[in-house]
Amino acid sequence: MRNYIHVISLLVVNAKVQDHISAFVLLNLVVNMLRVLAKLHICKLTRESHGYHHCCCSLLCCFRTVSSLTDPVERIPFEKLETIDYHSIKFHQLRQILQECTSAGDLLSGMSVHTHLVKLNINGSIMIWNKLLSLYLKFGDIHYAHQLFDTMPQRDVVTFNTIISASVRDDYDAFELLHLFSKMKKEDVKPNHITFSALIGACNGLIALRLREVFHAHTVHCGLSSNAFVGSSLVDGYAKQMRLEDAIRAFGEIIELDLVSWNILIDGCVRNNCKEHAVRMFLQMLKGNVRFDGFTLTSIIKTCSKPGDLKHGMQLHGCAIKLDLAHETPIHNSLITMYSKCEKGMESPLKIFGSISEPNIISWTAMISGFVQNEQSEEAHGFYKEMLRSGVRENDFSLSSILPVYGNLAKLDQGKQIHARVIKSWFGLDLSVNNALIDMYSKCGSLEDAHLVFMKMEKHDVVSCTTMIMSYGQHGKGKEALEILSEMESEGLVPDGVTFLGCLYACSHGGLVEEGVRVFKTMTEVHKLNPKQEHFACVVDMLGRAGRLNEAESFIDEMGIESDVLVWEALLGACRLHGEMELGEKSAQKIMELRPEGHGPYILLANIYAERGSWEDKEVLREKLVSHGLKKQLGCSWVPLERMPC
Repeated sequence: MRNYIHVISLLVVNAKVQDHISAFVLLNLVVNMLRVLAKLHICKLTRESHGYHHCCCSLLCCFRTVSSLTDPVERIPFEKLETIDYHSIKFHQLRQILQECTSAGDLLSGMSVHTHLVKLNINGSIMIWNKLLSLYLKFGDIHYAHQLFDTMPQRDVVTFNTIISASVRDDYDAFELLHLFSKMKKEDVKPNHITFSALIGACNGLIALRLREVFHAHTVHCGLSSNAFVGSSLVDGYAKQMRLEDAIRAFGEIIELDLVSWNILIDGCVRNNCKEHAVRMFLQMLKGNVRFDGFTLTSIIKTCSKPGDLKHGMQLHGCAIKLDLAHETPIHNSLITMYSKCEKGMESPLKIFGSISEPNIISWTAMISGFVQNEQSEEAHGFYKEMLRSGVRENDFSLSSILPVYGNLAKLDQGKQIHARVIKSWFGLDLSVNNALIDMYSKCGSLEDAHLVFMKMEKHDVVSCTTMIMSYGQHGKGKEALEILSEMESEGLVPDGVTFLGCLYACSHGGLVEEGVRVFKTMTEVHKLNPKQEHFACVVDMLGRAGRLNEAESFIDEMGIESDVLVWEALLGACRLHGEMELGEKSAQKIMELRPEGHGPYILLANIYAERGSWEDKEVLREKLVSHGLKKQLGCSWVPLERMPC
């Protein structure tokens, strides 16, 4: 064994490698040879003849490979490498060897072939170099693949497509991909549909969105925009960018539409909340005699999201059964979501979930979300525990779905336990999970914890800031909410209608009337957002809480929202707070006209009468409430009790 180690040392000392890749090969081979020697020694001690013979063969192969790294050839200890004429090299044999190495996952042998190519200075047969590039990429060695790409004697479209596709999978920056594309154009290599499909699919970053338009222009120039691969990439990219009209135009340019193209467009319509157009595309696909698959149904079922869509959703469920697609787990998952949103209760989703042979994390998450949407928080909590018992690990979506349960139940301790699981599972960096944590802590009354989660986040989005603003508003901290709005705008985030609603709510509960009026003007005049009835109601409530009841009434008249029941309810609540009988009667009368089935105005106005000592008016109003068949709904509250000993 000492003799073998001595020979290895001589090989390493005398090897003259000409590049870093050959040096890397030599190092790996030496390590492998030492491992084989250890096995060889063990086999010799245990007298295992078969293992001993196998180790000897492996060692001999390693020596031969190392010998290809040495120069001159006289230093090869076991056999001499005959001088090979460049034109006599059988390229197809090398290609076959590399193909076998790639298929068998033998990186070491492939690197040995690479060493031969480098040493013999073989510049011909670009197919060999492309196969070698594919070998490195199969093992995920993107760094050495790029180094090989840079040193290749020549490159063709396959070479560029291979390295571009690998760079896309490895999340390379879009501008680095643009550099590869520019290099491709400089070398006069003509891109094809595979090139553009990969490049267009990589334009997902905010800065790189314009690059999609650049590549789109190149596809038109090259006459490839009508290709199904390129067109589908454009449709998917524009749909993700929420540019549905551009996606539809790109779809219209495709000459030969296939199922994949239709699926991408339908899914894009659903993603852009254009459900009617998604249904039209689905019907148009059927008229074109294109047979849909499970992915198509999964996307189109998502268009059923409210009680009025139940009939349509049941028809799609029937299609899945008829075409023997109902057994697919993704379709089961979409059906669970559909019935949870369109049907009252969770009876149908429970039946569908029970029919899934192997429910995945999406199945469990869909059930938990369904329970939350149907205000069955206790059942959602129990289902979550059952999921953990079955060995299914949470992901970011499931954690975001279960956290609102503990906010609804005001179970702070259990919410903190989920937070601990978030930290252990490394999902603490996920935006949606952090947003759910902020909301949970706020609803449980722990504003400090909500603020701590917000401050520890690496980055914020509109939802993060809006959730924090709503949290401050719920606790009457209007100034802090407005500070978040200022920070949000300084970070380049654009507030939406929900954000401004949270600010108005915070100003209303914090007594910041003037600031709230400025927020409303900023929303309408600067950001050009159209106020909804909730915004108007917040402004009326804000003015009413401050005792400026006449201004609140004037605001209703100026905005032309006399037919909005929410603003009159807000004004009636303010009249109840300040004991204003005349305006309260007017507000209550408006509410009774707009919403005759509601009992609220009767109760509030009766309380105003009671506080002013108008007991006869209160009794008349109570009798009127009963005569209309209305009844005050009973309220409820709860407090957590420690478990009592048996």
